Amino acid sequence: MTIISGKSILLVEDEAILALYEKNQLEQGGYQVTHVYTGENAIQLVTRQLHPFDLILMDIDLGKGLDGTETATQILNFKEIPIVFLSSHTEREIVKKTESITSYGYVVKNSGFTVLDASIKMAFKLFEANELTKSKKEHLETVLHSIGDGVIATDKAGKIIQINPVAEKMTGWSHEEGLGLQINEVFHIINVKTRQKVENPVEIVLKTNSVVALANHTVLIAKNGLEYQIADSGSPIKDLNGDTKGVVLVFRDITAEYNVQSKIAKQANMLDNVLDAVIGTDFNQIINYWNKAAEKIFLWKAKEVIGKNIAEVLKSKYSHHSNQEVIETVHQKGSFIGEATLEAKDGSFRNIEINLVLLNDETELPTGYIFVARDISERLIALKQIKESEAKLTQIIESAMDAIISIDSSKRIILFNGAAEKMFGYESNDMIGKSLDSLIPESFRNQHDKHIDHFAETGVSRRAMGALGEVRGLRSNGMEFPIEASISQISVNGESLFTVILRDVTVRNISETKIQKLLHEKENILKEIHHRVKNNMSSLFTLLTLQAKSQEDQSVQTILYEAAGRIKSMIVLYEKLYHSETDNSVLIQDYFPSICTEIVSIFPKKVDIKLDILHEPIELNAKILSSLGIILNELITNSIKHAFSDISKPEIILKISRDRNYLSLEYSDNGIGIPESISFENTPGFGLQLIGMLTDQMEGKVKIQRDERTKIILELVI
Repeated sequence: MTIISGKSILLVEDEAILALYEKNQLEQGGYQVTHVYTGENAIQLVTRQLHPFDLILMDIDLGKGLDGTETATQILNFKEIPIVFLSSHTEREIVKKTESITSYGYVVKNSGFTVLDASIKMAFKLFEANELTKSKKEHLETVLHSIGDGVIATDKAGKIIQINPVAEKMTGWSHEEGLGLQINEVFHIINVKTRQKVENPVEIVLKTNSVVALANHTVLIAKNGLEYQIADSGSPIKDLNGDTKGVVLVFRDITAEYNVQSKIAKQANMLDNVLDAVIGTDFNQIINYWNKAAEKIFLWKAKEVIGKNIAEVLKSKYSHHSNQEVIETVHQKGSFIGEATLEAKDGSFRNIEINLVLLNDETELPTGYIFVARDISERLIALKQIKESEAKLTQIIESAMDAIISIDSSKRIILFNGAAEKMFGYESNDMIGKSLDSLIPESFRNQHDKHIDHFAETGVSRRAMGALGEVRGLRSNGMEFPIEASISQISVNGESLFTVILRDVTVRNISETKIQKLLHEKENILKEIHHRVKNNMSSLFTLLTLQAKSQEDQSVQTILYEAAGRIKSMIVLYEKLYHSETDNSVLIQDYFPSICTEIVSIFPKKVDIKLDILHEPIELNAKILSSLGIILNELITNSIKHAFSDISKPEIILKISRDRNYLSLEYSDNGIGIPESISFENTPGFGLQLIGMLTDQMEGKVKIQRDERTKIILELVI
């Protein structure tokens, strides 16, 4: 009886309960089982080669996505591995479909663990099959050189003179029917692979006068159409003088042996493609099998180690046992699974997981051992990295300044870091397993439970700090305090785990209260300053306007009105900035209509203003608007002072447009226009000089355009 334990099996089953049942049975049977729900996950595991599997148990129906047969096809395209299909179907067409993919087995679900275990073990009995094949091959060679089962005798012309009962059965011809016929009429043979006719051995013997045997893969086709894989030999029948008088043809049915041989060849090929080293020895631990993986892992070629003692080739040091203890365990229990360090051919060492199995013959007597070795060096490195990562994560959590608390689905605490200990006044060991309610004031508990339940239902993975609204905590001394919290959730084995990060905001709330008070005081001070500045500027404007009205000298009056206009532009801008929602900018659609109206209203002369301002809202900062306000004051003042002396209905037109990043201001009036001799480079007055300087300051361009109406065009980059 062959004992197999520790083999790695990938179970592909979409029914969770059934998969759990099958996994438990297999693990109780000594197998290592990995379970996935979908064909896509199975393909990913196998192709990534992160975990080598010895066999796959494949459910045919896998729900959505790939079914079992499609998954098996893709896996076998990547890697040769035994696949046993599991299904509740027994329809012939389904079974036939799986056989076209792989023929390692088809097990009907609920057939029992005995059937399943037997099907699995068929894939792992290569060594016993090899031993059986050797024995049968020796017997077959003896039979091939003896009379055998079927005998047909011919004369020297190749005509049949005798057929024995076994030959009658295999050829379908009776002795009476075949007597006198040519051998080719009764003994019809072809090549099993090419299906081409094979030269009859009787004819060869008659030509060569020597004993001949059939080539491999020869098939005998009987009279009724049945086919037999045969082995035969032809020998000349000689008289006393040594002359050939005929031929005796001896053959036997080796169909069963041929099938076994084919199966063994497939299994040998399978073991040569597995990732685990498979080593076979006799009972004295002399190596008689060494697969490709063993060559790759231990660097010894099979031809170098066959016939040597395994202890001489692989120096082993087991983790917790001596070599003698391992052998004694195998003899007592039938197998041993453990870890060892083995030395390879180049002197380097491999960390190996070993499964050592005792092989018995049909009479239960031990005949040898099978060593299955898996290189776990990379796995041990990965395990070390995981432990180091866990240690770093623990240090990070413990060094965090915020309290970190994790709870399970029943709201029991499973993590309580050092900051949480300081915040709440409890030791971590005292809080593990306790309800989270002990850290929450009673008035908040019901609300908090509802929030956790709702958060779990939403499926959202995390909520940011402060998104939970007002939260309060309860210290060990009974004192309540305000908390800012964030929450996240993950699912582990189907259970939701929640982690909250808490920050004590007691000090911050006090500071914020003080800040709000200071801001309120600052706002009151600013309002008072604004009120005083506005009053002072308004007083200056009023004084200048009154002074202008009291002057009889027209030039002096105009100068005072100009000064009043400049102050008025500042007053309007200041007022707009004060009521603006932004820090230091005002909409041009809000500023220009107001400033035009206010400046015109200063002068006694009534002037009509037409505004054409684009609808797209544009904000400019106070510095630019202040310069534009002064420029507009100079233009309006200049028009009233010089352009309208003989105009009964004076009119000013202001057009503001935009082309990408350029803002254009086009100013004109229906007055007498600006003389050709006057420009921004050559002007006797202060107004145009001021406009030119302010434009340069804004890095803009200004020009005078003399068409039907004189226009001042100002362009700025915004």
